[in-house]
Amino acid sequence: MSKTSLSSSLFGLLLIIAVSNVSAKIKQRIIGGLRANYGDLKYQVSLQFLTTSGCTHHFCGGSILDEYHIITAAHCITEKNTHRLNNIPLTVVAGTSQLHKKRSHPALYHAVDEVFIPTAWLQYPQKNLENDIAVLKLKDPLPLGSNPKISAIELPQPNDYLPPNSVPVKISGFGSYYQTLVNGEYKSSPTSPILQWVWGWINQIDQNFVCESTQVCVQNGNGQNLGGSCYGDSGGPLVDPRTNILVGVVSGSYYTQCGRPTVYTRVSSFLDFIQNVRSYNLYNMVNKKLTYQYNLFQYRHCAENEPL
Repeated sequence: MSKTSLSSSLFGLLLIIAVSNVSAKIKQRIIGGLRANYGDLKYQVSLQFLTTSGCTHHFCGGSILDEYHIITAAHCITEKNTHRLNNIPLTVVAGTSQLHKKRSHPALYHAVDEVFIPTAWLQYPQKNLENDIAVLKLKDPLPLGSNPKISAIELPQPNDYLPPNSVPVKISGFGSYYQTLVNGEYKSSPTSPILQWVWGWINQIDQNFVCESTQVCVQNGNGQNLGGSCYGDSGGPLVDPRTNILVGVVSGSYYTQCGRPTVYTRVSSFLDFIQNVRSYNLYNMVNKKLTYQYNLFQYRHCAENEPL
């Protein structure tokens, strides 16, 4: 079964726009979640770029590590087939749960200055869900400590959250929020301007589901109702809400139907990589400076189905 990343269409990655079909069966899902209250999930960010239509488009999620660094998925910032880094200007949007309300719910817009991925992600492009992690360095620091709308995530210890340890986790993102079943195929909605979240359980999946040692796999926590990450949630956080620890980063799935078991990059397996980025020790990683991105606050947020 093919593996599917959960980012949107930027850089050639998949975003399936839902079609209009009155006979289609709607599957309401981040998918299956709840809207985040304003001021909740302060570590969550949106990765955005400016489209040719002159609007800001969300394509992946991420989490605040510190005032200069954001953690996300490598496939969000690389080419799909080669895993090579792109040079498309990116902006991190923090401190909001409603991307489209730029005036009434103003967010923080910070340009990405440099991006970092593990060398293994570039060396083994056929392993498209392994080593799927990246760190972004911002051009200017986030006002952590002085702005109550944002906060940093906590990192795990090296052996935290390993199987068979199973705990409830919180999954959040601005990704697709429903799917439409059309002629036997699932079509995903555009990404959501409103932050949503859902419960899940780590290390509680079918034995036939492949989960590598550097990954953490998640079963949705909604009983019979499917719920979990979907397209556009890639790079976003999988968090233990009891400790505010980042357990995983949204990577991908074996299924086109969102809400079924999902693969996350296990953060505890990449603590050395994260520390090396923070200290600018470039051992075993690839980095790239990005073109400067103008402040995207002045531009409107893209409407659903608007061309990129």
